[in-house]
Parts: sequence; C-alpha cells; structure tokens
Amino acid sequence: MVRTRIVLLFVLMVAAAAAASVELFSFRAFAVVDHCQLSWSTGEEGSLRQFIVERSSDRETYIPVGQVAAHGSYSEYRFTDASPLDMDMSRVFYYRLKMVDRDGTFTYSEIRDVSLSFSAVQQTWGSIKALFR
Repeated sequence: MVRTRIVLLFVLMVAAAAAASVELFSFRAFAVVDHCQLSWSTGEEGSLRQFIVERSSDRETYIPVGQVAAHGSYSEYRFTDASPLDMDMSRVFYYRLKMVDRDGTFTYSEIRDVSLSFSAVQQTWGSIKALFR
C-alpha cells in the first residue's frame, strides 16, 4: 500500500513537471512611449496552445490583457499592451505569460516590470483628443 502511494506520488510529480511543456528562451518587457511592448522566444513548445499575457499593478492580482496563439517550436512572439496608462498616468506594471497546453494545464513565466509615465505634452494632447470623442 505504501509502495503504491509512493509510485502514484511520483507519477503525479512527473505529470506536473510535464505540464505546459514549453522552453521559454527569453521574455522581455519594456516601455515604448505610453504603452508596453513584450517579446519572447521559445525553444521546444510541446503541446502548447497559447500564451495569455497578464498584467498587474500590485504584483499580486493579475488580469489577462491579451492572447497569442502558439506558432510552434523555436518561434518569436510580440505583444503590445496599448492600454496600461488608461488606469493611471504614472505607474509600474508587472507582466507575466501564462503558457497554456492543449489539455488546459498551464505554467507561468517569470515576472517582468515596466515603468511608464506620460509627459506633460502627452497628457495635454490626450485631454484635447478626449474633447472630440
């Protein structure tokens, strides 16, 4: 009975390690004026279905801001988050990738932070544009 439990535990650990079997070679996030640009590259993607890009302002609560379909092993990806400053005019944002396999299992990437702020000119232009909406 004990041996059966140990074998079962080992099988579950191996299955968990195989979840979202993707090699993430690089993951970058950086500010471009008033939005965030994310880029990443993969090695072997296994049964990966998609990436879900998630953003947080407190590093605890994340919301999905976009999805990118998996292209296959050894691919490069880009995603632009054009809306982070809609929430605030100056802030640090945290991004992570949720890598989802075809069977629904997933893993998370490491977290990347990006500092954004509007300049006074951008704030004024944004106010002028808002008048004509």
